[in-house]
Amino acid sequence: MTWHMDDGLATRYADGDLDATLASSVEAHLLACGPCRELLAPRVPRARLDRVWEEIAEAVDSPVPGPFERALRLVGVREHTARLLGAASSLRLSWISAGALALLFAVLAAGETTRWGLVGFLALAPMLPVAGVGVAYGRGADPAYEIGLAAPYPAVKVMLMRAAAVLVTSALPALVIGLAVFGRSWAVAAWLLPALALTSLSLVLSRWFEPAHCAIAVSALWLACVAVTNLGEPNLAMFGAAGQLASLAVTVVSCALLAARGKQAS
Repeated sequence: MTWHMDDGLATRYADGDLDATLASSVEAHLLACGPCRELLAPRVPRARLDRVWEEIAEAVDSPVPGPFERALRLVGVREHTARLLGAASSLRLSWISAGALALLFAVLAAGETTRWGLVGFLALAPMLPVAGVGVAYGRGADPAYEIGLAAPYPAVKVMLMRAAAVLVTSALPALVIGLAVFGRSWAVAAWLLPALALTSLSLVLSRWFEPAHCAIAVSALWLACVAVTNLGEPNLAMFGAAGQLASLAVTVVSCALLAARGKQAS
């Protein structure tokens, strides 16, 4: 060390009166000089140090937004809403990718473009959003459950927002896989109404039971119906006109019940 801070230099540095070049030299010196740090410490206001430390701690401790949360922010979703949505495990890239891969492998294992493959695809696709919704909200599944309860939203609103986001993120990869494997046919989209029906029914049941348990029960009922209609040979009875109308009816009734629940909550 060829020089040390004197009282005047320490006071000017603490008051922010040094130019950038000299301030940088002082800061480099302070890193290696204990006596100069002791000389400077009494001259820096305690409130200023506390404020700087709080800003550093906030920057270090704040969670890094995931890709889904950043995408929501880019399209104009408010920060607190994007954070509530992005906290759900089923809205993370790993969950969406795993669901898409599971659907693709199941279809390929069933024989790709054969009729069994199409039935398998249509049976499994509606279950992806149901599973996602089941783990998107609830005491045991949601890592931010307590924070969500403290948010300025009714619980039903948080649940519906996440359900809508799960539906969108689950539908896109399923549609891409359907078009890639089976081509441009009406059948690759025949699972959309059943998906809406199963998801909305699961949300209605979540009023009385845990969302994850509701998702399991609804999915099991759906698989049982598909299995019964395909005992002899593969057919699309569950996805024809009658099945679509039944799915639409379930969706409308469930949405009406959810709307009534939302009014009660507000």
